Amino acid sequence: MKIAYVIGNDNPTDPDPDLDIPFATEAAAQLDIDLVFANWNDKSIAWESFDAAVIRSTWDYVPVRDEFLKFAKTVETKTKLFNSHDVMRWNTDKKYLSVLEGKGVPIIPTKFASSIDEASSALNWAFEKAEAIAIKPTVGAGARLAGKATTKDEAIEFIKKVLEANRTAIIQPYISSVDDEGEKAIIVINGEISHVAKKVPALTKGGHGDAAGQLEITNEVREIVKTISNAVSQWNDLLFARVDVVRMDEKLVLMELELTEPWLFMQFRPAAGVDLFKALKQRIA
Repeated sequence: MKIAYVIGNDNPTDPDPDLDIPFATEAAAQLDIDLVFANWNDKSIAWESFDAAVIRSTWDYVPVRDEFLKFAKTVETKTKLFNSHDVMRWNTDKKYLSVLEGKGVPIIPTKFASSIDEASSALNWAFEKAEAIAIKPTVGAGARLAGKATTKDEAIEFIKKVLEANRTAIIQPYISSVDDEGEKAIIVINGEISHVAKKVPALTKGGHGDAAGQLEITNEVREIVKTISNAVSQWNDLLFARVDVVRMDEKLVLMELELTEPWLFMQFRPAAGVDLFKALKQRIA
């Protein structure tokens, strides 16, 4: 069985290495899978030669999202693609947050702004809720173009950078529990919770959502994943998912739902790689 592990180009000036690779490689070897690292930008690749392609660290897609989605749609005509093009099209724009909120998923209060006028109104709303706010682009990865602001002028500068990149800005009250309890990344493989990682606060300590440690799978974690799974129509089709949550007003709420190219923090549970490829083999058998 030949599987494409789909990667992108790393930026040497802003490195963000795929730390899942050693664990995925070992898992593939255990399962007698021929794992080939394939760059989504490489036009010479014969995707039909693979039994399946799994999108992994394609983090350079952000400035060229349309091109990336066109690539995914093409690959899906030549081999099995995980997750699907339709999932990626929906999930690579964080406006999905409002869709999930409408289906009963608790999220951080969120406004979207595609102009300075919209941003100004949204900032007034956000600063009524918190002393600091978080800004990020709706299409983004690894906390790039994201920031934390404590004044409206500071926030406007962050938002200008997002708008100059031809993206819509997300404006949210900054949730203080991110800096102490931490953001929880819940890794789901083939519909089952695999493990949970604590993330480094990217907007205050930097990095690209790096790992700070492993956390327990609690009933509270199980419940929010269940709520989200009920709201996502294609949940049962997902090979993998990462549910990023944070505590707000004493309950867990969704920060982001990563269904396209999430780091799966396999260093905390190397068996996750085996689970991933076992599930893949079952799906394409």
